[in-house]
Amino acid sequence: MEVIVIGAGPSGCIASETIAKEGYEVLIVEEHNEIGKPVQCTGLVSEKIGKIPNDIIVNKIKRAKFFFFDEGFEIKSKEKVFVIDREKYDKFRAKKAEETGVSFKLGTRFLGFKHGKVLTSSGNYQTKILIGADGPNSTVARVSGLELPNNLFYAIQANALSKFEKDCVELWFDPKISKDFFAWVVPENEEVARVGLISKENPKFFLENFLKKRFGKVKTEKILADVIRIGLIEKSVAENVLLVGDAACQLKPFSAGGLVYGKICAEIAGDACIKALEENDFSEKFFLENYEKKWKKELAWPIRKGFILKKIFSQLSQNRILFELFFNLKLYNLAYLLSMDLLGKD
Repeated sequence: MEVIVIGAGPSGCIASETIAKEGYEVLIVEEHNEIGKPVQCTGLVSEKIGKIPNDIIVNKIKRAKFFFFDEGFEIKSKEKVFVIDREKYDKFRAKKAEETGVSFKLGTRFLGFKHGKVLTSSGNYQTKILIGADGPNSTVARVSGLELPNNLFYAIQANALSKFEKDCVELWFDPKISKDFFAWVVPENEEVARVGLISKENPKFFLENFLKKRFGKVKTEKILADVIRIGLIEKSVAENVLLVGDAACQLKPFSAGGLVYGKICAEIAGDACIKALEENDFSEKFFLENYEKKWKKELAWPIRKGFILKKIFSQLSQNRILFELFFNLKLYNLAYLLSMDLLGKD
C-alpha cells in the first residue's frame, strides 16, 4: 500500500481522494464501524466548505445574536451560512474518496507504526506514507513523536425542542455559562436547535445551567460530546508521516470550527504525498518543505488571529465595563469580523 490514512473523517477522506485521483493506492483505517458516527460537530458552515448536495443542508442562517451579561446586538451575515447534517457530510466525503479508488478498513484500531509497517487491531500493512487524520488526541502523533498543543477543551451539545427564529444563531459569552469559550443555539428549524458549549471543565454542568437559563424547562435529545485541541502545532510531519485536520490542530481557535481549515490542509497534504511518491522522497525534510510550510503559509496567521479574537471576547465576557464600552461605541466592524468566524464556524 502506498498511502495509509488513519481516520475516515472529512480531512482524511479529502487527502485520500486527492492522492487516489492520481492512481496511487490508498487505504483508510477507521476505528468506528460506521463513517459519520458518532457525530462530533455542530455543523455550522460557510460556503467556503465547497459544493455539497442539497440533502446535506438542514437550514440556512442569515443572522447572529451576540449576548454578554444578557445584553447584546445582532449581526447579519454577508456570506451564505448553512446548518448541515454532519453524518451525511462525512458519508458524502467518504463516497467521493471511494469513487476514486480509496479502500476502507472499518472497525479497526491503529496501534503503531514501525519501519514502514502500520500495526492495527486487524493486521499489519506496509506503507510508504502514513497520514494521521485521527483527531485531537492523535495516536499517530504520539507514536511519531509529534507534540500536540496543550490547549484541550471539552465540547457538549444537545438538541433542544422549543421555539426558535429559524434563520438566527445565538452566541452567549459569560463565564457563568461557559468558562474560556461560549455557548450557542443553532436552529435546525423553528422547533429544534442544536444547543451546546465549549468549556475547559465541567461541560455537562455548564450545559445544564445554560439550558435552564435560556429555556427554563426544556426537552432535549441527541446529546453528543467531544474534545477539542486548539493551537498552532510546532511540527506536523515526521519521517514518512503527516498529520492533517484536528490531529494537526487545523481549526479556528475562536470558534473551534475545523471543516474548512481541514479541507485546505488535506488538499495540500494530498499534493505533497503525490509529489513524494513521484520523487520517492518520504523524508521529514521533504514534508516540511512541501506540506508544513505551505499549510502554515495559508493558516498560521489566521490561527494566531483567532487567538487574539478569543482573548478580546474573553475579556469582554468577564468585564461588564469593557463590554458596555464596546457596545456603546458600536464597534460592529470587529463584531462583523467575529461573526464571519462564528456564523461560518467552518
